Amino acid sequence: MQLLFREKRADEVEQEVTQRDQFNTDEVSLVATVGREPTQNSLDARAASNRGPVRITMRFVPPSASGSSFFGELFSGLRPHLEASEVDLTGVNISAPSFLVIEDYGTTGLSGNYGDPDDNGPFNDFWRRVGKSHKEGSKNGRWGLGKLVFSSASKIRTFFGLTVRDSDASRQRLLMGQVVLATHKLDGKKFAPHGFFALPGPAGLQLPVTDVKLINQFSSEAQVDRRTEPGLSIVIPHVLDEITPNALIPEIIRNYFFPILTGQLEVEVNGILINASTFDDVASRYAAGSNSADANLIAFIRAINAARDKTPTVTLKDSWMKGIESAIDPAELEQVRRTFNIDKGLIHVRVPIALRRKTGAEQPTWFDLFLQKAPEGKRGEALYVRSAITVPDEARYFRARQVYGALVASDAPIASFLGDAENPAHTRWNGAAEKLDKNWKAGKARLSEIRNSLNHLYDGLSQAVELREDEALIDVFSIPDLTAGSTGRRRTRPTVIPTITPSPKLYRILERQGGFSIAAGPGLTEDKLPLRVKVSAAYDVLRGNPFSKFNELDFDLTKDGVEIEATGADFTATAANELTIDANDVAFRVDLDGFDRNRDLMVRATR
Repeated sequence: MQLLFREKRADEVEQEVTQRDQFNTDEVSLVATVGREPTQNSLDARAASNRGPVRITMRFVPPSASGSSFFGELFSGLRPHLEASEVDLTGVNISAPSFLVIEDYGTTGLSGNYGDPDDNGPFNDFWRRVGKSHKEGSKNGRWGLGKLVFSSASKIRTFFGLTVRDSDASRQRLLMGQVVLATHKLDGKKFAPHGFFALPGPAGLQLPVTDVKLINQFSSEAQVDRRTEPGLSIVIPHVLDEITPNALIPEIIRNYFFPILTGQLEVEVNGILINASTFDDVASRYAAGSNSADANLIAFIRAINAARDKTPTVTLKDSWMKGIESAIDPAELEQVRRTFNIDKGLIHVRVPIALRRKTGAEQPTWFDLFLQKAPEGKRGEALYVRSAITVPDEARYFRARQVYGALVASDAPIASFLGDAENPAHTRWNGAAEKLDKNWKAGKARLSEIRNSLNHLYDGLSQAVELREDEALIDVFSIPDLTAGSTGRRRTRPTVIPTITPSPKLYRILERQGGFSIAAGPGLTEDKLPLRVKVSAAYDVLRGNPFSKFNELDFDLTKDGVEIEATGADFTATAANELTIDANDVAFRVDLDGFDRNRDLMVRATR
């Protein structure tokens, strides 16, 4: 095994590896991504024969005296390339590395023909491609950038991979390493950013090491456990100081509690096992103070897991985009509202949706919504889950404060759709994502419907439930019962008031935490389109008309600050507190967010 760097040709466009910045941001730290990336890759690589959870071990290995000789020789030519790329090596003894070793079990390993650079299997995707992936369907990864996390976590920008493929009956081990630097000059030559610890092959192709003796020595020095078990072992030498067991465990708990609690995953970090049985104890010790350690949230997730194998509380009609009232039969809706508001029970709603690929094929699919009231005085939490991973930044779209809510998309078509909408760090969905626009018709509109469905369900269920209490006011509206032998009172007969059925509304104003929505009403039909609605908003005042006393310092719809998202409609801010909506769809909806949650917002809408 030797260090191979490719010399850059004069006619080649110079490209730097800038994507690593997407895995260490203000929103997602490098420690978090070190926990997220290998875990989601392992979940993607679950072997078809694996009926249990995917198992991952993360182990921190200190430097050893014997390892200094082996790695000193292996890394002998690396330092000049590091220095030419201006990598800070202060205090780093390259010859005596410590390691972070990440190994998965119950997975397929890096399958594919490693001798063919055009093969589209996982081996080539992992080692020889950046920014391109052949994962699709319900797979968690999409961008082909995740492996940059491993080199980013190393002080010497290096990592190794040892794989055994379940498709290989001989269970041969394959070992390679990769260095990711900048384009750099050394000895008068300019080198490309990617280097390999590998064997030179035909036409400069880097080939994995298969020599059993060398692999045994490498595994012994780095304390790699894998022998013949299929899967992938990642070895990161000179791991960054901030990446420690105590830093990793909370990130595993925070980002992967859903697959752990639902029995799809277990992770062991330096001997600390995190699975469905140990989760409560480990979370209370290592993630205390975070929502992940909230016993009520854990109970909610476990209730979701149990409910997924049962018939949903209700399955919405295809008209659910118009509102809950049009998607559930009235009697059933009343019962669901009672269960949610009074009984504080778990609501499981299945939502059908038809997605259409740009190829023209329509794919009927579905996703599940779950709602449950949080205990008195407890703040709720929202979970957005695609396949087996949580998408944490989507929780900001759920506005209910004392409710636990979850959107779970596990059916293959919708998991594929949402995967195409995800950013490289898998923390949020983007309606303008290139893959979403490339692969799906009306992708942005469908994403908006899916993203806001949990809020819409909450809006529809949180309305007051009518309770009939015949004896509530008997002491006020009654007369003495003078019949023989009676010592009580009897009710007066109420006046019978004829029922007046109001005309169905064309549009509705829906209250939201920090905003409001204007949505289609049950009376809106095709023949009533297009529909123009004028909307005015203002904060309430102690005295006088809030609209006439509106101040532009409160908010300005014509500028940034208030987020407006429309589906099936166009809008124009005609004044600081006025909006004109032109609806062109019977399921239109316009959501406005970003108002002061500590002030009462008054809204009026006129046709």
